[in-house]
Amino acid sequence: MLLTDKVFASEISAIAITGRDAWNKATPQPITISVSLQTNFHNAAIADNLNHSLNYAVISRNISEFMRANEHKNFKSLGNIAESVGEIVLDEKKGGGTIAEVIVRSNKSEIRADSINYKINRSREGTLDTPDQINVIKLRLLTIIGVFTFERYQKQIVEIDLSFNLEKRANVSIHHIIDDVVFYVESSNFKTVEALVMNIGQLIFQEHGEGIKYTDIKVTKPNAISYTDGVGVSSRMDANSFEGLEKISLQVQHKHNENSFNLPADEIIVSEGWHEAYIAFGSNIGNQVENIQIALKLLEENDIKVVSTSSLYISKPMYVKDQPDFVNGVIKVLFQSKSPHELLKVLKDIEYVHLNRIKLIDNGPRSIDLDIILFDEVSLNTDDLVIPHKSMLDRTFVMQPLCELIPPDTIHPVTAEPIHNHLKQLLKSNPATSIQDSSALWQVNPLTRLDISSNPLKFDPLYSKNPTLIMGILNITPDSFSDGGKNFNTSIEDIRTKASKLLDDGALIIDIGGVSTRPGSVEPSEEEELNRVIPVIQALRSSDDSRLSKCIISVDTYRANVAERALEVGADIINDVSMGLYEPRIFEVVAKHGCPYIVNHTRGRPDTMSKLTEYESNTNDDITEYFIHPVTGHQEINYGPETENLINGISRELGLQILKAFEKGVRKWQIILDPGVGFAKNLSQNLDIVRHGSTFKKYSMKYDANDNDIKIKHSYISFNGLSMLIGTSRKRFLGTITNQPNAENRVISTAASIIACIEQRTDIVRVHDVATVKEATITGDAIYRDIYTK
Repeated sequence: MLLTDKVFASEISAIAITGRDAWNKATPQPITISVSLQTNFHNAAIADNLNHSLNYAVISRNISEFMRANEHKNFKSLGNIAESVGEIVLDEKKGGGTIAEVIVRSNKSEIRADSINYKINRSREGTLDTPDQINVIKLRLLTIIGVFTFERYQKQIVEIDLSFNLEKRANVSIHHIIDDVVFYVESSNFKTVEALVMNIGQLIFQEHGEGIKYTDIKVTKPNAISYTDGVGVSSRMDANSFEGLEKISLQVQHKHNENSFNLPADEIIVSEGWHEAYIAFGSNIGNQVENIQIALKLLEENDIKVVSTSSLYISKPMYVKDQPDFVNGVIKVLFQSKSPHELLKVLKDIEYVHLNRIKLIDNGPRSIDLDIILFDEVSLNTDDLVIPHKSMLDRTFVMQPLCELIPPDTIHPVTAEPIHNHLKQLLKSNPATSIQDSSALWQVNPLTRLDISSNPLKFDPLYSKNPTLIMGILNITPDSFSDGGKNFNTSIEDIRTKASKLLDDGALIIDIGGVSTRPGSVEPSEEEELNRVIPVIQALRSSDDSRLSKCIISVDTYRANVAERALEVGADIINDVSMGLYEPRIFEVVAKHGCPYIVNHTRGRPDTMSKLTEYESNTNDDITEYFIHPVTGHQEINYGPETENLINGISRELGLQILKAFEKGVRKWQIILDPGVGFAKNLSQNLDIVRHGSTFKKYSMKYDANDNDIKIKHSYISFNGLSMLIGTSRKRFLGTITNQPNAENRVISTAASIIACIEQRTDIVRVHDVATVKEATITGDAIYRDIYTK
């Protein structure tokens, strides 16, 4: 049957990422899609029944649903969108036809033109020879054109329409063509429109001819004659149209640089007094964490105070993809009387003099890279320094850590939009794979014994697609609430055997405790705690079993001297149940050794904490609290007053202690968050922590206060980017709800609580019964994180 009729749907509105918008950014933008399907609706017309024709309502709905489902996919071009839509409208199972024309139009992807559209014709049998077509509508440029003297005095507008008929599977960059046409036309002058049309055609085939069969070019002068809408000429040309002509030479060096930037601001005069700046860092050569630590130390030696740091992130390289992954982050610094260029000089000295950076290519491997992102509220544009950093808004490895250091109301000096909003937009888009394989980040707690590539403490900060890690408990105490006495005064060989079993059962970390912190317990002397803990660490590190000698060891202590001695003999992590309240000097020890530091929320001492369970709302006018997720932005929590007071109170008290740790040199990437189940919490509060655990990762706090007589604008801490540990194992609240007084019999309730913790994005769980909990974590990871062996 001849297909002499058509069913069409015109200008279906959609949102899509087409590769770039008018500002060279891969952001969602409005497009329209028009489809026309060849058919024969003779029978449908006679019967007045759609069963004999194509249903344009169904076809339109299929297209709209597909585009909504892929709103944040980077299609990279209008042509790829057209291909995808073509597959949908030719799908017989979805009510599609056999021959289709698809036109995808964008009004926003080219700032100088009315629109760009891409047209394809496809058949279900794939036999059509009709070429694909790209059309650029009304590209408005300024140039000198005309034969009369008055026309040569100033530039006038010309409107250029370009139409390209393409070879099969041609890879034509329409934006690069437009860039060259714009540069050429606006930097040249012509007497006749005919010459302009011919030269545009020659330039296109000379620079971009591969894949183009022929082009139609139309140039209109809209203001040449007052009583017309426009006059001009048009021509169809192919590569043969320019045989024997001399090659066009672009008068000024011109290249396609999608990162080109121009900011209308000059050097500024910096006032005396204190200034703050945000500096991004990256390293992918050598000991990356050590490079970063050295750079921060050198900043301090140059009277640049490191006020706070972000978490550390592992990112894929950008622009030059064939190189090792980077470790990235951002720091906030405070200093006196330095201009942006004076700060830049310090950074370059650190890079090239102290850390021997060798720059072979732009965006290539480097021992350290330090970039000024923000400087006060300065806007600066010079040949060697642009502030705000010109590429910051395109880089997740800058924006994610930066937004951990600035409140959500901080405005970008140029865009006049909250910087957090830019991060949200960036995270909802996908990068061009030609630039970066993936923009996803992995947060890492560095271990001094291990390089980044072999460190298992890596976590997905946005979606928790990391496996849950198990910390196995090895208490060397006579009075712990669950296993007190079991490992007390036992032989070293027995300790090694029990540690080995923890690893066999699935523990990644062994947590050695020499002090019971159960409510009502009596603490031993410092000497006694050292005698319990240090020999165990030494026994594991000296074992012939490489799994024991190399395993990750955590020490459960709140004493600074015990922590220091433990780290000296081979411990990796300090697990402080007091969050620095009992012995604040522990912050200095942790800072000195650069180890991960588990900050456990508590109140009072073991003999008083059970009475300190009243949590009030914030009454400090100097503290502003937020709940922020990088993708969804600022949120309100609506859990009821008691639960909200609990979560805010725990987070606020943890935040203030962490700020104190920062003052002593602890970096954010060392912090592991623990909301402290069982520590100054009653039954319902412990359940609330498990039930709403992911909320802690969203907390942030701005604290306006003086710092050593230097007025800092604010101290800000965000729990975004922190890994989180929760310990529910065998605890009393589980016994209460299951009516199980014997702690050893709370294995099932422990496993159940662990599943809830996994659902709430917990990264590490601290447990006694490792084998059973390992099965629970495998199950929980499969259910909530889609992590399992298929």
